[in-house]
Amino acid sequence: MEAASTGGSKALRVLKAGAFGFGAAIAGVAVYCGVGLTGYNMGLLLILVGWMVGTAVFKGSEGRGGLVYQVLAVLLTYLALGAARVPEVKARSKAESESRPRRVSSRVFDRAHDSPIHQFFSPDMGDAMSREEVLVIEILNTSTLVVRGPAYEATQRPVSGLLYGFALYVAWRRNRRAVLSVVGPFQWAGVSPAPGS
Repeated sequence: MEAASTGGSKALRVLKAGAFGFGAAIAGVAVYCGVGLTGYNMGLLLILVGWMVGTAVFKGSEGRGGLVYQVLAVLLTYLALGAARVPEVKARSKAESESRPRRVSSRVFDRAHDSPIHQFFSPDMGDAMSREEVLVIEILNTSTLVVRGPAYEATQRPVSGLLYGFALYVAWRRNRRAVLSVVGPFQWAGVSPAPGS
């Protein structure tokens, strides 16, 4: 029993736990976004995402658990929580930008004479950018939303922060180190003879 709980390749187990956890993270994001398409916004599904990722990492670790798997589960859960909220944040941002009046610049955008920072943040550059550049900018924006989204939203909305915290705690707790505890040996207690009838 001790050999079964300590043997094998640790690196292989970590890779396996990461793959299982990544798959569970994608499935959790799909479930959350699928429910979001119905018009319902169930924050409790975020806790389900934490449980799914934590359980998958635990299975991938062959039931060992420990600090490495706890950190892995929390990291994957955090990224999954950020990815799950991206469509909602983008829709909210788009609605806010459409409600504001659009600023139109009278000057012609000239990429050769602008600084790199101005090239990236100029309101006119949408017309001058190629499709590949737009795709790269979109990937960078989405990645930023995934990474900073949960932390930022937790500071803005305390209830969401509690849900995020509980989801991360579930993933952490699900991967506690499994401790093999063997006790004994035991001895049969002396049994007094039954009284005669």
